[in-house]
Amino acid sequence: MKKVIIISILMMSALLWGGNSIFSFDGYPIRYYGKDIYSLGMGDTGASDLFRFNGGYGNPAQASRSDKTIFGTGLIFGYTSYESEYQGVKRSFRDDALDFPYFSISAPFKKHRFGFQFSPFATGVVKNQFVRADSTLERQETQKYIYHADLIYSYNYRDLNLGISGNFFFGHDARTFEQFSDEYTVPTTESLKSSFKNPTITLGAIQTFHDHAFGVHGTMPVTLKGDTKRNSFHSSEDPVDYEYELPLMMTFSYTGLMHKELKVASDLSYEGYSETSEDLRDSWKLGVGLAYEPNVERKEHWWQKVPLRAGYAYRQLAFQSGGDDIDENSISAGLSIPLKNKINRVDLAFQYQSRGSLGTNQLRDKSYMMMFGFTGFDIITSAPDRTAPRDIPKAEELEQW
Repeated sequence: MKKVIIISILMMSALLWGGNSIFSFDGYPIRYYGKDIYSLGMGDTGASDLFRFNGGYGNPAQASRSDKTIFGTGLIFGYTSYESEYQGVKRSFRDDALDFPYFSISAPFKKHRFGFQFSPFATGVVKNQFVRADSTLERQETQKYIYHADLIYSYNYRDLNLGISGNFFFGHDARTFEQFSDEYTVPTTESLKSSFKNPTITLGAIQTFHDHAFGVHGTMPVTLKGDTKRNSFHSSEDPVDYEYELPLMMTFSYTGLMHKELKVASDLSYEGYSETSEDLRDSWKLGVGLAYEPNVERKEHWWQKVPLRAGYAYRQLAFQSGGDDIDENSISAGLSIPLKNKINRVDLAFQYQSRGSLGTNQLRDKSYMMMFGFTGFDIITSAPDRTAPRDIPKAEELEQW
């Protein structure tokens, strides 16, 4: 029961919180690629990592080849620092952040695996307040979320993993503008709210060669459809049709055991947004990571038994701000705390991320995030309690004739 309550709280957190960025007025600056906390602490890499119990299934072929039921979830929290420069005047502000990156479960059936994953796809949350020269107060706010719920199937044939997932995308884009002034008794309030949804599919494959794994997966283009409605202090308009296009999205990945205790990974993700709008460019992200996975049975000291990892990622965003492109850089590091059960572990990570530039965009944000991930806890069944005392009958002694 306690596990169900905890999971419910985490699921509700996903609907209440999202990634914060000063560029949220221009698009969806925060993007998740279906990775778990282990991968996020390794440069957001590992879409082909079959050398561990993986809790992220952005690539549907990524389900583990073990016979274990694997559950994974996590939290990301910290703060984001905003900076702006307008007419030579610099301003800054710090905002708190809390996000729920994924909830996943994967269960085996012979060579098949069936799974489910709920995760944000892209988000953007920001509030802005400005006092004009005539003391008029203006407030702007935007909350943008796109989530996806995935039903996953994967099949293992020798050294080849194949996977397919049905992805149901849904989300909303809510924007609010308010203006207050002592000279006016009636404030100005306007809001524009859009909601949309639609399904698509993702196909994936991972081929292993001894200590090396090569992966590829792609999500088919889809147009999310819904409606948008404008409201103001004086009136409410009728809803009108609304569409948001998601392009073809591809990821190519590599994971290799370069040494018995050393693993490297690299992921390249591509999104063809230029096909959806002339105002957008194709977006891509490149990440590289390195992990130390010790053989604990051969280590004497506790600090030699701790798995460690680090990574770097560079990303080009699809939209512009201030008439210029936006680039993103991030570095991350993490470690794991193995628990009693072989597949149970806690992953910890830290990420520093910088997005935009004052010199080109007149805006910049920097994020400092702590991450906690949980993998391996069985929420379906519990082992029966066989510790109760029992009466064991004594063997009967037979007389010799």
